[in-house]
Amino acid sequence: MADDYSIPGASAAQNQLLNEIAASLHVTTSQLSDVANDVYEYVTTGLQQETQGPASWVSYITPDITQDIRSAIKQESVSLGMTINTQAGRLKICSIKFTSGQPPTINKQVFYLRKEQVFEDIATRLSEFINSHELGPGPLPLGVNIDRPVEETSKLGGRVADNVDCGPFRNVDIAQALGAVILKKHLPVKVTSVTNCVISTLVAAQHRFQNTSVALILNHGINASYYEQTARIPKLQATTGRVAVNTELARYGEHSSVLMPTLWDHRLDRESANTGTHTFEKLVADKYLGEIVRNLITDFMDAQLIFPKNADASVLGEPYSFFTSYMTTMEDQSDDLREVGDLLRAGFNIHASLVDRQIVRALCHMVTMRAAKLVGAAVAGIVCRASADAAVVSISGQLTEMNQPYVTCTTDTAQSLVLGMGLSAPTFNILGEEGYTVGAALAAFSK
Repeated sequence: MADDYSIPGASAAQNQLLNEIAASLHVTTSQLSDVANDVYEYVTTGLQQETQGPASWVSYITPDITQDIRSAIKQESVSLGMTINTQAGRLKICSIKFTSGQPPTINKQVFYLRKEQVFEDIATRLSEFINSHELGPGPLPLGVNIDRPVEETSKLGGRVADNVDCGPFRNVDIAQALGAVILKKHLPVKVTSVTNCVISTLVAAQHRFQNTSVALILNHGINASYYEQTARIPKLQATTGRVAVNTELARYGEHSSVLMPTLWDHRLDRESANTGTHTFEKLVADKYLGEIVRNLITDFMDAQLIFPKNADASVLGEPYSFFTSYMTTMEDQSDDLREVGDLLRAGFNIHASLVDRQIVRALCHMVTMRAAKLVGAAVAGIVCRASADAAVVSISGQLTEMNQPYVTCTTDTAQSLVLGMGLSAPTFNILGEEGYTVGAALAAFSK
């Protein structure tokens, strides 16, 4: 049964609509258990030799990467990590230098890429980074991340594995293409790994928190990875060891009867650039949560149940104008919800009454809790698939820093469901916002 969100001082019509929305967004324990089991089957199906749905992509990275990193520490080695954001045209580069008895020295820098001759541009930015931080001598191992699923064609190479148009990166062996321009420019660098961001997050988490077996990214999108026994991966036809798996969790739900999107979710999907795909991501990720809230607020406005009738609705009427980051402000616990009022006035030119502020805060809370519970259920399904008793799960991404209630609800939900599956409750660690670029530098040490 959904919580009662009735607000003292609100009208009967306001409270009725508020509680109707709460009922629509409510997820029962039974439904969460179904989601956990469905995610388990989703990942299992993705590991088959032939699958009609989204695939779970297998990496060459293994838990033995920790031994390679320890060796690098002893040798006081230096490596480079790189994250290519194909959607934003952004490049993040970092270096990590180990010194005996000292914390590693990490340098980071962000660049924006040209659309033409992109690999040439990447090499130029790499050269600038190396020179500005006086790195060398080489060859420096370079681990490359990309924000797309990667089919790792060898221990050194990989290509983008989905059918989405990603410009110059589509159907290209990234290690070969980047290696060619690195050689051309005589850079003291050698590409030693190419992975998806969620695999490098697992590497970074395993280095920082020993025995990590599952990694979760709560960022603009969502994804998860874990270590799987090779004997349980039909597409590998191997019998020993464990390897890292990219679950492509964002795409879960495209063929599921378990998730139950609301009319607001259907509206968001219909108006999105990728209608019909990434169903789970649209319910839980930073990119979409604020837009769900905006749709709920505008429904209140259409019913004339919030804000003055002459309120300026022009900004709130713009898609994605209510940023998910605003939902942190909505956790305001003051009596007058001053911060909520200040945000609505500064961001939307709306002077909101106390009841209006309470309604907006309640809508944000509903959307946050539903998302967090669904993510917790997905994590439980992956932990079960990994057969990880007392699993160590590490979470990375900007939502870990800007929405603590989301993280707390996610971990509580996952722990409860995992216990119900007969496993010991997992331990959760927060890796921080930028785990994957450092993870790429650590993955560069893989042998």
